Amino acid sequence: TSPRAINNLVLQGCSSIGLRLVLEYLYTANVTLSLDTVEEVLSVSKILHIPQVTKLCVQFLNDQISVQNYKQVCKIAALHGLEETKKLANKYLVEDVLLLNFEEMRALLDSLPPPVESELALFQMSVLWLEHDRETRMQYAPDLMKRLRFALIPAPELVERVQSVDFMRTDPVCQKLLLDAMNYHLMPFRQHCRIRSNKKMLLLVGGLPPGPDRLPSNLVQYYDDEKKTWKILTIMPYNSAHHCVVEVENFLFVLGGEDQWNPNGKHSTNFVSRYDPRFNSWIQLPPMQERRASFYACRLDKHLYVIGGRNETGYLSSVECYNLETNEWRYVSSLPQPLAAHAGAVHNGKIYISGGVHNGEYVPWLYCYDPVMDVWARKQDMNTKRAIHTLAVMNDRLYAIGGNHLKGFSHLDVMLVECYDPKGDQWNILQTPILEGRSGPGCAVLDDSIYLVGGYSWSMGAYKSSTICYCPEKGTWTELEGDVAEPLAGPACVTVILPSCVPYNK
Repeated sequence: TSPRAINNLVLQGCSSIGLRLVLEYLYTANVTLSLDTVEEVLSVSKILHIPQVTKLCVQFLNDQISVQNYKQVCKIAALHGLEETKKLANKYLVEDVLLLNFEEMRALLDSLPPPVESELALFQMSVLWLEHDRETRMQYAPDLMKRLRFALIPAPELVERVQSVDFMRTDPVCQKLLLDAMNYHLMPFRQHCRIRSNKKMLLLVGGLPPGPDRLPSNLVQYYDDEKKTWKILTIMPYNSAHHCVVEVENFLFVLGGEDQWNPNGKHSTNFVSRYDPRFNSWIQLPPMQERRASFYACRLDKHLYVIGGRNETGYLSSVECYNLETNEWRYVSSLPQPLAAHAGAVHNGKIYISGGVHNGEYVPWLYCYDPVMDVWARKQDMNTKRAIHTLAVMNDRLYAIGGNHLKGFSHLDVMLVECYDPKGDQWNILQTPILEGRSGPGCAVLDDSIYLVGGYSWSMGAYKSSTICYCPEKGTWTELEGDVAEPLAGPACVTVILPSCVPYNK
């Protein structure tokens, strides 16, 4: 092998932090470990076949086992096949929990994130604590069981592992909790989605990649803020782009779109699916009454609304309303004009629709829908015609970002960011333009920023895989570390709370 080849040696799977700490050991016979770095050091030591470092990592993990660190230690042990560490952690957790008093046990069940990875494990841990001193502790069973979310336990395990516990059948409070959970699983359309976590995460759903095949993606990806990377969460039941995604009580509703690219809407769909992040599962809901792509969908109170779009018949003005309680679709007042590739947002109980394409012409229109009166009203036009853009709400303002418009026969990126004040019915152009042209990105609001993922840049002639975010308070744009799995246009974005142990598809 030539010296040049050696100089360009690539160590696959070795992080810079892990490699630096392993080299530290090779030079000093000491290594500095923490729970944040031990997994990376362990990976590098196994790749480079340095058993002394591997042994130190395992010993460190064993020493770190506690109620607080249990889940993190078990996760690392599972990734690296450390069976003895897993057994030791389980043994320690049981012994440690059994010594807690009632107040400490109650606090443990209320903690976020929980010390174990499933609600069933929490239940079994609670049963062990109660059984350890049955005479004294059984009086606390109803109080502790109220703190568990039995609906998070799959129905078969409720029958086999929960119902089989005696006090769950004999205590009236526990009986009702079990019955409520059983009934919950029998009525999937009326479920709520409570997750033992408090951190919202950014999700990207579907989208159209570049290339001659132009088959939309079926991936659902999430952004891991700690690792600064996008990961695959799950796979949709079908491929889709130019669809809509709506979050309802932490369920993910995916509506319409197209399963193949066609400029005339030939492959538009009326599919509606709901994703449950607790069980990593999908169910099919009643389809929309019309096929539609490049439309807008949102939730208002107990209803979903789908507005405009396109299909094989052309541009649509129709608006459909889905009742979340009765599981039925109906028509409501149509848009004043057929529109596709428009953007929308909800503010103060009303739906705003901006821009879009009307019979082949890009428009600057703004409409407002009042669901109580079932009427549309024309509002002040945007300063710029635009379509395939985004509309986001923050601090009682609507922000129109991205998209493009036509000049002659050429598509031009819209770089201006506009802000709308609903009270004054007035648009203002902001001083800070978008970082780069983005048509058809996924858009979501998280914390104090508006996120745009993917999209197409007409000036660059390229599909995008990066994520940019705008902070209205600071008036600044930044780009996130880490790209999505492939460049995409026409994806959809949403924020949801995922379980602390994400069941992502490997």
